[in-house]
Order: sequence, then structure tokens, then C-alpha cells
Amino acid sequence: MCEIPVAIADDEKIVRAIVYPFHVDRKKKKLKAAAFKSKPGTDEVSVVRATFKGADFCKAKGREIAASSTKGEYVGLAVLLVCQVHDAGSDVHDSRNVYCGHAHISHGIIAPPPNEPLPPDQQLALDKRLEMLCDGAAFHADPNPAEDGWAEPPF
Repeated sequence: MCEIPVAIADDEKIVRAIVYPFHVDRKKKKLKAAAFKSKPGTDEVSVVRATFKGADFCKAKGREIAASSTKGEYVGLAVLLVCQVHDAGSDVHDSRNVYCGHAHISHGIIAPPPNEPLPPDQQLALDKRLEMLCDGAAFHADPNPAEDGWAEPPF
């Protein structure tokens, strides 16, 4: 049973696992819009409710996600407050059916299939939201991505 409340507070911290090369430009040490972009056909971006699960759990999930990808490697974590997601015009929903502590960011715009554009007004709205999330997120590059546990200060 999951003992985390279903309701998600504005001051709650959420974490997105960051996978290279998709989510971050290593040279600029800056998140790419893809870090918070939904997969085609969905309006869901997976995050962990870090306020309740902690940094070690977030890192373990990040490593697990990257390991299931044949093309990317886990390199760190992006931390946001739920209020920052709301300020960008998106929302956060509890998704405990995936695992306890899981949530989704929803932009209200379903990502189209590859090579199919969104209508211009939706693309502009989505681009603005993604930019706000990237600018507001604190990216914590993991200095020891292959090792267990979060060795850096808590976020």
C-alpha cells in the first residue's frame, strides 16, 4: 500500500531522471526541451515525488529507466517544485498505479506522432511551457552515475 497522499501540494519537489544525449546538452550543462516533452501519442512525462521518496530512490529509478533504454545513459536528476509546473501552465498528477511515488506532468497537449506537426498555436504553447520548465528546473549532474546512492547534498 502506498502511504503517500494522492493530492500533490504546490511546494512538493518532483524529480525527472535525465538521460544523455536526449535530455541535456553536456557542453552547455543545460536541459533540453526533450527533458519535459511527452512521448508521441501521450501527454505524460514521468517524474518521482521526491519529497516523499528521497534522492536515493530517485537516482535508482533514473538508473533503472536509463538501463531500459538502449540509446541513453543516466547522468543526473532535474528537480522542480510543483508550483513551477503550474506556473508554466501544466499540471502534475499522482500515478501510483505505476509505482508508489510516481507522478506525471501533463501539458494538456498530446504529442503527435513523429514527423507530424502540432497546430501552430499548440506548438507555441508547448514550447513556452517546456522552456519555462527547463529554465526553472535545477539540474543536478551526478558525479558518480554508476554507483548506488545519491552522494551529493540533498536537493
